[in-house]
Amino acid sequence: MAVGALVLALAGAGETQAQVADVDVRTTVFSEPSPDSEMTVLNPSVTPWDALSVHAGYEADIVSGASEPTKSGGISPDIVSHASVTDVRHVASGGITLRRKETTLSVTYGYGTESDYRSQSISVSGATEFLKRNTRLELSYSRGFDQVCNVNYADSLSPTLRPRLDSSTGCFTSADDRKTDDVDLDSFQGAWTQSWTPVLTTQLVLTGGLQHGFLGNPYRAVVIGSGGQLAQEHHPENRARGAAALRMRYYIKGMDTAIGLGVRGYSDTWDVLSQTYELEAERYILKWLRLLVRGRYYSQTGALFWSDDYTGGEPKYGPRGQYWTGDRELSPLSSYLLGGRVLMNFHGRSGDRVIGMFLDMDASFGLDVIKTNLDEFTWAGGNVSDTFATVASVGLGASF
Repeated sequence: MAVGALVLALAGAGETQAQVADVDVRTTVFSEPSPDSEMTVLNPSVTPWDALSVHAGYEADIVSGASEPTKSGGISPDIVSHASVTDVRHVASGGITLRRKETTLSVTYGYGTESDYRSQSISVSGATEFLKRNTRLELSYSRGFDQVCNVNYADSLSPTLRPRLDSSTGCFTSADDRKTDDVDLDSFQGAWTQSWTPVLTTQLVLTGGLQHGFLGNPYRAVVIGSGGQLAQEHHPENRARGAAALRMRYYIKGMDTAIGLGVRGYSDTWDVLSQTYELEAERYILKWLRLLVRGRYYSQTGALFWSDDYTGGEPKYGPRGQYWTGDRELSPLSSYLLGGRVLMNFHGRSGDRVIGMFLDMDASFGLDVIKTNLDEFTWAGGNVSDTFATVASVGLGASF
């Protein structure tokens, strides 16, 4: 607490009238209530301060449920087995933001750790506003240095003979049967936000990414032989990704409602193509109370090497050969999302603060429902049950 107080004191020393600190606490709960493969992810996060030019934060993912360690082909007699998953991911971040008139420059560092994965990232972003602040341009770059735990097999061992990782025991230690594989991540983004009129704003966002290293799931095995032969999931070591998104927001004065529209297209070198369409409406019910409802449709093609059955013979849904995957996120699929948010904002002033303490205070509650349609992905030829999920969120923010 003494260190935090010192940082706040130093950050606020240059401008005595500035806001002292923000506190922002958020929690998201993802639930996939499948009778065969239930999964729950709890994601609490805290931003203890954002004062002038210094910001810091912490978040965690608490995962519990069941996963499918074996992906069986449609003609395989094997059935999909389940494994219990319990893990906690901790992520701490901090950075500095410099502001000068209409220009902002930020540098942020983040470090994350869990039992079988470690991540480090550094990101740099710059933004400027001009034309009476109606135009905003932003560029950002992020570099990730990740490490994933894996079975200590020789690199020369044929991918068809590589076993899957059975547990995180011994990861990031000197254990003889564990090793660490690198994952390098480069991300680029450019955004143009334009206010055309007092009620109409658009945003164009271009993103790109490069991934290199171990890009599969070390825990997942795939049946690649008609006799039930298993091999660890095997993905290409390189992937380039690109996306373009266009969003529009229009305020209808007579209804006191803002309407948002969005469309996004995506493509990568694994031959995955996707499209996303979004619609949302936000309305002030009271001066301090807003209601937001939204819907989203998403669809994608499968990866070039995707197949629901790698056990041999002529391909039914895709090529057999150099690579194989059990990841349903690389199969052809579509999904629908419906959700809403309740947002509350309270503003105080000097001598009359909210609850006697805060200059500003906000709270939010949200719930999203997601339904996924899997066109080809099955469990040993059978229908998948974990295609319905809910995401609940709660947030609380305050300014002192």
